[in-house]
Amino acid sequence: METELRETGISIVGDMPWGTHFCYFYETRQDLLDVLVPYFKAGLKNNEFCLWVISNSELLTMQEATSALQKALPDADRYFAKGSIEIVGHDEWFLDKGTFDLYTVANRFKQKLDDALDRGYAGMRVNGSPAWLYNQDVRELSKFEEELDSLFPNLRVIASCTYPLSGTRGAELLDIARAHQFVIARRHRVWEVLETPELKQAKEEINRLNQKLEQRVLERTRTLEATTEVLRREIAERKRAEEQLNATSEQLRALSESLRSAREEEGTRIARELHDELGSALTSLKWDLEEMSKRCSEPVDQTDYSVLRARTEEMMALVDDILSNVRRISSELRPGVLDDLGLIAAIEWQARQFESRSGIICNIDSLVDDLQLNREQSTAIFRILQEALTNILRHAQASQVNILVEELDGELVLEVRDNGRGITEDQIAGSHSLGLIGMRERVHLLGGRIEITGSAGRGTVLTLRAPIHAEPSD
Repeated sequence: METELRETGISIVGDMPWGTHFCYFYETRQDLLDVLVPYFKAGLKNNEFCLWVISNSELLTMQEATSALQKALPDADRYFAKGSIEIVGHDEWFLDKGTFDLYTVANRFKQKLDDALDRGYAGMRVNGSPAWLYNQDVRELSKFEEELDSLFPNLRVIASCTYPLSGTRGAELLDIARAHQFVIARRHRVWEVLETPELKQAKEEINRLNQKLEQRVLERTRTLEATTEVLRREIAERKRAEEQLNATSEQLRALSESLRSAREEEGTRIARELHDELGSALTSLKWDLEEMSKRCSEPVDQTDYSVLRARTEEMMALVDDILSNVRRISSELRPGVLDDLGLIAAIEWQARQFESRSGIICNIDSLVDDLQLNREQSTAIFRILQEALTNILRHAQASQVNILVEELDGELVLEVRDNGRGITEDQIAGSHSLGLIGMRERVHLLGGRIEITGSAGRGTVLTLRAPIHAEPSD
């Protein structure tokens, strides 16, 4: 059975699943149209094949039904032309050579449905009125309704049966209601809902279950109140975590942009140095070589040899300058001492370079002679030291820096202490401290940690701790 809900177009009913078979009692012709016109209009709109059977018991003719649908649906003629809706008469549908046969009529419904599905419709929507069977055989009417009720639940069909209230007796009304899933009525444009014994029993069962449910709710209220408080605390904690995550994400985005900008600036600087210094020097060297080539191709005397010798010495000096600049640029990109002599020597070299450039006294206290570090660790720790010294030069207003390197409990400890103005807590936690964020990210990738403390007028201390991993052997 399909559980998909379909729009009925009937306000008091709402949506219903395939296989629904319901009954509608009405007082006037307008009451009938008030239900069936929106009922079929909703079916057409939702790609359902619609079958409207006008029986002799209706207070309606086929022409009146067609006109009412055309008035409510401006493009109704298009649906008629397409064959999406058929309005058929009593004799055509209910009788076969003037005789009514229950199973023949039921089979016609099934054939119409199969044809509709083959044509690509979602299903079929039907309305008919078997009320004319009152005058034939009431038992035949009940049997007919029971047969339809057993047929439709397994099909993609929604079926309504309409009955005029005039002439319907109480016992017959109850028999009809029992053969349908639910019953609605409309008298002079006012809705009424008729309860079948099954519906009344279902409502009583629902009331009983509701009372039982309310009791269970009361029993669990105290537990839920306690749980709610725990959840409230967890939500607050999660909110704080989300805020922290958002702040961290913003810091990382800023760091990424800063690194991108730094790479651009570094590339521009290197390109400028290559062009201005190396490029001009090499160009000058080329001119000198061209001049010497010309002189060598001509007869020369002793004076010319002296000139050539002097020019050669100038060229050798220029080559020395070029080599010196190449070593300097290479060292700035990655100091060779880091690969050749190790991290401790690189730290000492960097400290001397920093002292020479800045004039800030730089003391080094290394309690280890050698460290077995892999390439990634050495590079990351060296870059953190460079960033720390850069921050001191830019912000600390210090006159002295003390660097301590030691090994404790399988960890490398690097401490950089200055005597400057001291970093504040806001600066440490600030989202704009991109240098500090970069250092934290580097040490995090090593599985280490970094601590930064400062006090006004007494300087700043940066302490790095990272596990030592030896370079893997070949």
